[in-house]
Amino acid sequence: MKKSVLIVEDDEVQQKLLKKLVLEVNGCAAVYTAGSLNPAYKILLEKTIDAFLVDIILDTKKPGDTSGIRLVEKIRTIPKYMFTPVLFISALEDATKYTYTDLNCLGYVEKPFSLERVKKLVEKALYFSTYKENDASYCFRKEGILYPVKVRDILYMSNANHQLNVYLTNGSRMTFPYKTCRQLLEEVDTNCLFQCNRGTIINKDYILNLDVRNRYITMKGTMDKVEIGITFRKNVLAEYGL
Repeated sequence: MKKSVLIVEDDEVQQKLLKKLVLEVNGCAAVYTAGSLNPAYKILLEKTIDAFLVDIILDTKKPGDTSGIRLVEKIRTIPKYMFTPVLFISALEDATKYTYTDLNCLGYVEKPFSLERVKKLVEKALYFSTYKENDASYCFRKEGILYPVKVRDILYMSNANHQLNVYLTNGSRMTFPYKTCRQLLEEVDTNCLFQCNRGTIINKDYILNLDVRNRYITMKGTMDKVEIGITFRKNVLAEYGL
């Protein structure tokens, strides 16, 4: 299952380092970054985040700044994020008790932090998933026109000949300008889509048969066989806990 991580850190060097650590733990994760409250809040409302890495001090010019804590206080008021793992990374020591007891954070790491400790906590955080709504819609764009499509109506999507083919459950096919699988998965907020080869994303709700040995997936309705890429085999097995 593809995981989404939001890193809220005002220092760009630290931000890039944390992103690198997350991708070392899960190379397929969608990692979003923000340096202040408003961009971070916008991302967490538009996307569904599975784990947060938050620096407590986001404005070093403001004495006594604890805006990272204020952000997590807001996060905890949003029902779907009540129990989403939060990892605080900060130079402050006296906020530890509050972040654990009141904000239920998964971990608190003081700067300068241990790379291995952060990686272990991220690995633990990504064990869980925040519920994503499978009834979401995605708007495809073609020649300046938007085409909204319900995710539940998508069987699979495949890039071929520099265009994106979207195969629907009713047997029809829609074509749109090429867009990478990574872009699509970052933009569609759902748990039911995952990438099975370099150019194909499938809706796992419509899998009829998974043949790992011969590396193909048979889809319901059309009986289309979709190849499992060699480098994606591990990801496909992870989707089913195998």
